[in-house]
Amino acid sequence: MGRTMRSKEIPLKIEVFAQDDENDFILRNPKEIVSVLRDIVQQQNRVALYYNDDSSMVLTLLLAADESGIWVDASPNPVDNRHIERSNRIVFVSTHNMAKVQWVSTETTQGLYQNSAAFFLPLPRKLLRLQRRDYYRLLNVEPDALTCHIRPYAAKKHIHHKVTVMDISIGGVALVCAEDGVELTPGSTYQDCEIELPDIGTIHTGIEVKNVFEVTARNGEVKRRAGCVFVNPDREAVMMLQRYVAQAQRLLAQQKLEEI
Repeated sequence: MGRTMRSKEIPLKIEVFAQDDENDFILRNPKEIVSVLRDIVQQQNRVALYYNDDSSMVLTLLLAADESGIWVDASPNPVDNRHIERSNRIVFVSTHNMAKVQWVSTETTQGLYQNSAAFFLPLPRKLLRLQRRDYYRLLNVEPDALTCHIRPYAAKKHIHHKVTVMDISIGGVALVCAEDGVELTPGSTYQDCEIELPDIGTIHTGIEVKNVFEVTARNGEVKRRAGCVFVNPDREAVMMLQRYVAQAQRLLAQQKLEEI
């Protein structure tokens, strides 16, 4: 796999839209869809590929796109590739000019693209492109990742687990599940959590685990990620999150200008 991949923020969570909302963000014109997908190819933006009824995910690259379909880089894990090829429904999530892009495919064929293992899928008939001004996601990279302190027992405040935050927004966080840490299962709620935001302060809020899935990195390493939402965050916590997100967005924009 000699391909390089630029560091881009990528949402780890699949967006679920009500039918009425979906119409505000959906692209149906094949030329517009191809244009967006070709930009993703050119910019080498990372793509999250969900399979196994959205319970498993691999990070990959979009290799090519035209009116006939798209080519997607295969996983380094042959077991993942077999499951992907057998999946009846695959959801792709990526980014395009700071907006979230999402589409669904139902037909997958494994083959070769430029002599490397890849998947071919028909061009999606519709594509969701979402850019909400009040909803941002930031990818934290270790060792600079944020840490969430979770106290699993209300009566034992002194017992807490430090969990790495990989994705944070005004609405919630994605956490990395360590084998020796607190077990995060869908439906679990933890009321007394803390996340320190550098130069901003520490937010205190509850979190509810919405989903847990495995992620296979391009080096073959498998980690479990838990997508969580904040439970009734107070006004102060929301304001601090907004300040942190705005600050990080300015820093990201500055870094991009310096790259030009």
